[in-house]
Amino acid sequence: MSIEKVTIPSISSSKMGKEFYTVLSVELGNTTIKSIIITTNIKTNKSYELNKCVDLTRNVDNPGDSEEVFGHTIWNKPLSGQVIEKAVSRIIKKSLSEVGLDVSDLDFVVRSTGVVALSSLSYHMDVIIKSLSNGCLNAGIKPSQMMAPFSINNIPEHIRKSSFFNNIKFDGSIVGVASPKKTGVVSNEMESQLVTAGIKLASKSSTVDYRNPVISIDMGTTLAGEVVDDSKPYGKLVCNYIGLAGGISDIILRGCDVIEDNMSTIDIANNQNNIQFNEDILHKHTIKLHEFIDIMKVPKNLDEFGQVIDLTLQKQENINIIGSRINNSKKLITTFNNITQDYTNSEILLQIDDMYAYFIKRLIDQTSKLNIIQPKTTLGITGRAGITGYKPYFIEKYLNNSFDNILFTPDGLALGALMMARCMNSLGTPINPVGGSRGGMCIMQQRIKLSKKR
Repeated sequence: MSIEKVTIPSISSSKMGKEFYTVLSVELGNTTIKSIIITTNIKTNKSYELNKCVDLTRNVDNPGDSEEVFGHTIWNKPLSGQVIEKAVSRIIKKSLSEVGLDVSDLDFVVRSTGVVALSSLSYHMDVIIKSLSNGCLNAGIKPSQMMAPFSINNIPEHIRKSSFFNNIKFDGSIVGVASPKKTGVVSNEMESQLVTAGIKLASKSSTVDYRNPVISIDMGTTLAGEVVDDSKPYGKLVCNYIGLAGGISDIILRGCDVIEDNMSTIDIANNQNNIQFNEDILHKHTIKLHEFIDIMKVPKNLDEFGQVIDLTLQKQENINIIGSRINNSKKLITTFNNITQDYTNSEILLQIDDMYAYFIKRLIDQTSKLNIIQPKTTLGITGRAGITGYKPYFIEKYLNNSFDNILFTPDGLALGALMMARCMNSLGTPINPVGGSRGGMCIMQQRIKLSKKR
């Protein structure tokens, strides 16, 4: 089993030529707000990071007295349209100014959010998306920089020769995965699609061929991800992941008074480089903790699971849903507190790393029970609760050669937003494709043939 960690290399704007396609991705999450500027050399299909700004969602302004609070994040941070607009506009301007760029240097801007995974906010999707858009407009972004092109002339001139727009227009499919027949199957559906696309893009900076069939797992505050088969020309979504992920450790550490009530694991400094540990003891404690964490196929009679799901249309699609939730938060916190009462911060985080590695194992075990994992499936993991610390090391131990390759990468959602922008502009790279099947050829001609039939 090959394990590979990949990060997007950085580049100076002065080294970019006409063959570069530059996208700003702004993301509103339960824990962080990110503005990431990424550029791709369309000829080589290699991507580079120009800048990344991260703010904590808990630090955004509170709504004013005259503002309507339409919902809260998972950590009870009140949100209004105006609050989102201000936060988005501010971080976009900051990310551009830090590297001396202007909005005119951007070819496209994509907005995404993880907070709509919350059942209490999924019904306010339109409000959130509108607020994200208004924040972009307030930062100087033009509407044309956020819209799919209506003709080849709407695509930036310097990149038109690389576009297949006149052959095939955007049909909703992102990086070789078919668009769902219906939207709203689960409230984090778009987030999961983008994560898969983002890991596929990141793989181009690795030696791993992360193309269909794939499993993507986003271990952010909430759990997202999906299982995609190897159907042709587009892979089909056969399973969604939902529930709590990084939020579980945040709840534990708050309950144990390791962190304050508005903090998360990202606030804990640690030094795990030279820490000594006994894997058997760690695993023994992990098993105790997982008694209070459910990871299972979500029953179809539920409309909420792990705080983060809307299942109103689940019965209309033949898609499996596997979820995670805490079944007894009081016992989980008490057990963790008893285990770690004499631990240092590094030892506490080490126990959390093992807990999450076993979380991934259980997630894969549940998926395997459904008989939907095809041979040669590649696993991709992103998010703070899946890639930091010793988690990759423990994950490799727990999965024990279940996959030929496992890819770890940060910022999967933001990278996926970049890929969606490329797909919307029909910017394919036949010589080094992101879509298609593992080890296979570019599927562009198959897509064009299918498009003509439609």
